[in-house]
Amino acid sequence: MKVDYRKKEIFLLRFSGWFCLFPATTYLYLWQNTHLIFCLVEVIVIALFAAFLLATAKSKMWTKPQNVWRLMIFALIFVAIVIFIPLFFAYRDCKRPQ
Repeated sequence: MKVDYRKKEIFLLRFSGWFCLFPATTYLYLWQNTHLIFCLVEVIVIALFAAFLLATAKSKMWTKPQNVWRLMIFALIFVAIVIFIPLFFAYRDCKRPQ
């Protein structure tokens, strides 16, 4: 039985993009209660990250492990650790032979 790792990787990238809604809503809630500019900036960064991820999920650039690694590091530092987890599985799948 042959597993198509590319389809799994695309699914995980899209899942990560949609999963960005959770940290974005958390920061939006914090911004509404505290009016800290940091929270608003974080909502914008997460929204742009999610839009980029959803728009380029089928791109061939995600077949290179170093690109997914960069995406993981960016998500870990600037977005949220919960986004890092599905991206780690996508990274693992893109390293497997096609």
